[in-house]
Order: sequence, then structure tokens, then C-alpha cells
Amino acid sequence: MRIGIFYGSTSGSSEAIAEELEFYLKKEELSSFNVASGVENIKDFKNLIFVAPTYGVGELQKDWETCQRDLKLIDFTDKTVALVGLGNQFAFGESYIGAIKILYDIVTENHGKIIGFTDTKGYLFKESEALVDDKFVGLALDEVNQSNMTPDRIEKWLEEIKKEFN
Repeated sequence: MRIGIFYGSTSGSSEAIAEELEFYLKKEELSSFNVASGVENIKDFKNLIFVAPTYGVGELQKDWETCQRDLKLIDFTDKTVALVGLGNQFAFGESYIGAIKILYDIVTENHGKIIGFTDTKGYLFKESEALVDDKFVGLALDEVNQSNMTPDRIEKWLEEIKKEFN
């Protein structure tokens, strides 16, 4: 199975999460890309993981925002995409991990399959755009308040999504 990990990172947290994903997926064939260099490599993968922190009130990180137009031009037919959102559920509880909903919308509008929905149990946020049928549209991480839970959350989530990758 070949997996492409794409991330945008301002403070380094998303890059660190991408590296942690690589660690847990070390037996898989994978490549990681910082979207600051663009998203053209997405075409080379059927299995994708997008890692995106949320800034402001549910907004994309600047590198994801810069390549958003190009992302909207990609045909995601036959592609399976898993999303990882980073945010601070206490300081920004009204928009927790909202950025991954923007990516979710782009992928689904362009015929992609989203996997890796997660339960909201164990999180303390007020609301989130990233909810569909009362589940997060991807893995929700809070490196400020719950970083101690991140390794277990990643490992469990990856075991689930690997079953759905091609």
C-alpha cells in the first residue's frame, strides 16, 4: 500500500504529527510533502492523509490556503483520503479543528472518499464545523491540552484507516 502524507505547518506541530504518522506507518510505502511546495504530487497517490492545523476561527493554515485553488482542481475519483486536524479545543472551542472540514468539502465535491471519522468522546469543545453525523471528519488532535493522548489516538486511528486504504 502506497500512502501520501500532505501537511501544512506554521509552528511545526503539524510537521511533527506527519513525522509521527510516518513512524507508525514505517512498514508501509509512503512519502510526505509539505504543501508549502504545492499539491501536484497528490495525483501520484490513491491513499492520502492530509494534516491541517486550524487557525483563527476555523480557517486553513496559510500553506493550505495558498494551495486551496490548486486543490480544488484535483479529481479525487478513486482516491481515499483521511484527515488529521490540529487545534486547541479550549482556547478555540467554538471552531475546533474546523480547517479539516474545508478539506473534507473539497475532496468530497471532487468525488473523493473520506475515511477515518472519529468519535467526539474525550474532547471538550463547544462546536466544530468538522462534524458530520456527530463524528469528526478525521482524527482530532489537541497538542496544547491533550498531547499525552496523541500517540494512542494516532495508533488506534491508523489501524482503522489502513483497513480502508487500497
